[in-house]
Amino acid sequence: MVSTMRCEISRMVSARGFIAALLLGVIGILAGIDWAIPDGAAQAGSFLALYQGALCSKTVCYLVPVAAVLPWSDSFLAEYQGGFLKSSLPRMGRRGYVENKIIAVALSGCLVWLLAGVLALFFVFLLFFPMEQQGTFAMAAAWQLLEVLLRIGLLGAIFASLGGICGVLGGSAYLAFGFPFVGYYFCIILPERYFPDALWLYPPQWITGAARWGEQGEGLWLFLLLFLGVAVAVHGAVLYGKVEEI
Repeated sequence: MVSTMRCEISRMVSARGFIAALLLGVIGILAGIDWAIPDGAAQAGSFLALYQGALCSKTVCYLVPVAAVLPWSDSFLAEYQGGFLKSSLPRMGRRGYVENKIIAVALSGCLVWLLAGVLALFFVFLLFFPMEQQGTFAMAAAWQLLEVLLRIGLLGAIFASLGGICGVLGGSAYLAFGFPFVGYYFCIILPERYFPDALWLYPPQWITGAARWGEQGEGLWLFLLLFLGVAVAVHGAVLYGKVEEI
């Protein structure tokens, strides 16, 4: 199980879709930065504020489902159509294959955004840190930034799994890539135009966490984790049903 999972992840991170999604994520984060250079030296830790603003920008918000589904959401279709399953299923078993696949798909959407976030942060640090005044910055700012990045990673895992579900049910890579994208923007349009108080339906709010989701924002984390659990469970159910037909 461990060796097959390691092989699945290795194939996932070396795929062209993962590299393309990683580049897209880095570009999206950097495009969301306020590139206006302040007069004089900036305060210590201001690069963290710039970076967090980029993570919460509309550019990143719009690209979350796009980069999430690119790496591995259509992998089952490629293996099914390419004949890979005929050799892997007898060796792994149906249950083992499904477990590996749903974990790898969810992990692909999360990992691509976490890596993109780390790479973009490194770039922002190199560019803006030398301009800052010497001093220390509050750890609370760094922790808040980490929370935003983790929420983006969770959203990436959710929409990667939704892409996997659509790919299995529709039998098309276009549906695996397109349907989560459409559903995500539908969730953006509804609160902006018709239901402004439905913040639980508004993806930018899932990223920023600016609304009141409990004293420590625990409601938002529970919502995202429940959403991810349901998406992974449904993905596993529809995938197992499809594999049983083979």
